[in-house]
Amino acid sequence: MKKRKQDERLFICKPCGYVMRESELGDVCPACGLPRKVFEQYKERMSPGRSRILQLDMHPIAVHFPQTLLVFLLQALLINIIFPNFYPEVLLGTAIFCAVVFPFAVFGAFLTGLVDGKLRFKSLKPPILRKKIIYSVILFASSLFTPFIAWGGILNLSDKLWLLVCGSIALYCAIVLGHVGKRLMNIGMGGAVFIWGYKI
Repeated sequence: MKKRKQDERLFICKPCGYVMRESELGDVCPACGLPRKVFEQYKERMSPGRSRILQLDMHPIAVHFPQTLLVFLLQALLINIIFPNFYPEVLLGTAIFCAVVFPFAVFGAFLTGLVDGKLRFKSLKPPILRKKIIYSVILFASSLFTPFIAWGGILNLSDKLWLLVCGSIALYCAIVLGHVGKRLMNIGMGGAVFIWGYKI
């Protein structure tokens, strides 16, 4: 079965660069929505240099840092709100650290995402990448508030609630971005990922 999948012909959407197996072709391109007729058989056109950069997995690795910081931030705040006398210095210290570092991690993930998208598609214009960019900008904007709220210390319930609001917006964006990224890798980029040396 795996051998059959690997031998299956690959097709590329000429306008946006979306690559998929012949058996997955539908009536329209899943990335840009253009009709099936814009697909042609895929031939490897990526230079070895671009392929090597993609194989470093910079973006997939970088996205885990802001997600981890965000989860620790929200957990520390919620535990502190529910149990205010349970190691408050540790929990609020964790929340402050995560809040201050969070925007830097988001910015790193955003930059590596731009590089990844440009290398894969040669353009940042496909609708699925535009969606990722929009949610990334919202995520980054919400992350910018966290250090300002936490910098002088999280002194009262109001500070904690504002951090929870910013963190919740960021978490929603991170979930959407994760689903869009998974769709790109598992549905549309499956053939291209295999061609560039990854096992699928």
